[in-house]
Amino acid sequence: MFVIDSIGFFNTAVPLGVLALLAVLLPRVLVDRQTRSHGKVLHGIALSAAFLVAIGFMISIGVTQMRGFEAVGHFEIDPLGAAWVHLRLSLMAAIVWAPILGLVWFGYAQGVEARRGQDSAARER
Repeated sequence: MFVIDSIGFFNTAVPLGVLALLAVLLPRVLVDRQTRSHGKVLHGIALSAAFLVAIGFMISIGVTQMRGFEAVGHFEIDPLGAAWVHLRLSLMAAIVWAPILGLVWFGYAQGVEARRGQDSAARER
């Protein structure tokens, strides 16, 4: 039998690992790697954060259902209450993925400045 404690590998480490991995991979898809605009980088990072919150929401529902609670059925009884519980749990997971996403953002911002510097140097020649 598969027993899940309150903090374990399958209900804590795996979901947080997936979110951490997505915090690195989503900006690669959503941010243009050759942009010279910090606004475009910010837009891609914000979109990544929104996706991570939504994915965390779905993971929260899945883990709750896996632990034997009727997470999906709770939406029929109290949709706002159920949404609040899973949104809160999703935002709590941000303690793991938000710093990673911040470092990715910093890396993209450095790339923007490097490309701007190269453009400026090319114009001065």
